[in-house]
Amino acid sequence: MSEDDSSPGPLARYIDVLEVIATFSGAITLTDVSSILALPKTTAHRLLKGLVRSGLAAEGDAGRTYHVGERLTRLLHAGADDAWYASLAGPHLRALTEATTETCYLARLIGARVVVAISYSPDVRWRGYVQPGIEMPVNAAATAKAIMAFQSRELIAEALSHELPRPTVNSRTSRKWIEQEYAKVRTSGYATCIGEIDEGLAAISVPVLLPSGAVLHSVGMTGPLERIMNKQLPSRIAALKTTAAILAKALALGTAIRERSIS
Repeated sequence: MSEDDSSPGPLARYIDVLEVIATFSGAITLTDVSSILALPKTTAHRLLKGLVRSGLAAEGDAGRTYHVGERLTRLLHAGADDAWYASLAGPHLRALTEATTETCYLARLIGARVVVAISYSPDVRWRGYVQPGIEMPVNAAATAKAIMAFQSRELIAEALSHELPRPTVNSRTSRKWIEQEYAKVRTSGYATCIGEIDEGLAAISVPVLLPSGAVLHSVGMTGPLERIMNKQLPSRIAALKTTAAILAKALALGTAIRERSIS
């Protein structure tokens, strides 16, 4: 007997559970899901575990509560367009560019790739330039290192499975070296690119840690090597971290508003 094409099917139940999780992220329990959707606990448990295994939902509070998973968060941010990023992050990046007189930009994770979302350059003679939409090499770019350092082993393996570029003599493609770079980022809280893409330029970047704990973005700064890697480095890293914290709140709020608008 074939299933009626007009019936919602099993996918609809998973969507129903996801909508409940998104509405009460971090507070919803198995019992709550069962009660709200009028499902047997065994059915609710099966659906929740399926969502957790897929990465669309995640467990919290020792497995007693559920929240939106990292995979779903990545999907939501990957679908954001340029205007969305410009409205949420643009004012903060412009302010950082004006304060530092260096090119500042936001990068985002799309699958296993890191791509520049938006970029602003100062009105000075010698400056770096970062083109929006360009892919950042995960073995060389500061913004790519700042994001990839906080991803799963599986995603890192996928990112490193392709042939890696060597734009300059300073570029490195050894997996061991790259993983050591990522470990440094996790320890120091920032990443560098010292002549690894252009011998005359350097870049620094910090991760944008979303309230969910996911790192899907990074904010970077680039310019002539002698201007970036000098005694101002600590203050510029501090400025990047301040901006990253602001962007984390703005991006999370923007995502929440967008979710409400399409629900």
